[in-house]
Amino acid sequence: MIKMVKQNLDDIDFRIAYELKNDCRISYKQLGGAISLSPSSVYERTKKMEEKNVILSYNAKVDWGKFGYSIHAFILLKDDRFIGDVPYFLKDRDEVFNLYMVSGEYDYMLEVYIANKDDLGNFMDYLYRTVGRTYTLLILREIYEVPEKP
Repeated sequence: MIKMVKQNLDDIDFRIAYELKNDCRISYKQLGGAISLSPSSVYERTKKMEEKNVILSYNAKVDWGKFGYSIHAFILLKDDRFIGDVPYFLKDRDEVFNLYMVSGEYDYMLEVYIANKDDLGNFMDYLYRTVGRTYTLLILREIYEVPEKP
């Protein structure tokens, strides 16, 4: 289990955030029961963490393969053609779910979901024309996801 590092929040805030990460649909009553706090106190603390941008969003884990996007890949990008600029132009591409700046030989990493190999080929052609060097890692299967229970 990870431990709280930042000290401007207390252990109760950390436990609320941790429980919400595990199940963002949990009710305030259930969450309060899990951490021995009243639902109204949980609500107030949660709202304060939202206002402070500690809790940034509530998300669902989706199996995009069920929607026909069977290719899940991470693509590393070297900024050969847009040197010094963050490739914000990629945010408008439907295939791109996340963009990260990374250290090492490559500068950015895209997380993409794509329907088939032809669409992947077309997207890679686009990247070669606009970005330059890439390195693609196809996800073959998820082995496990680390359970996050305190």
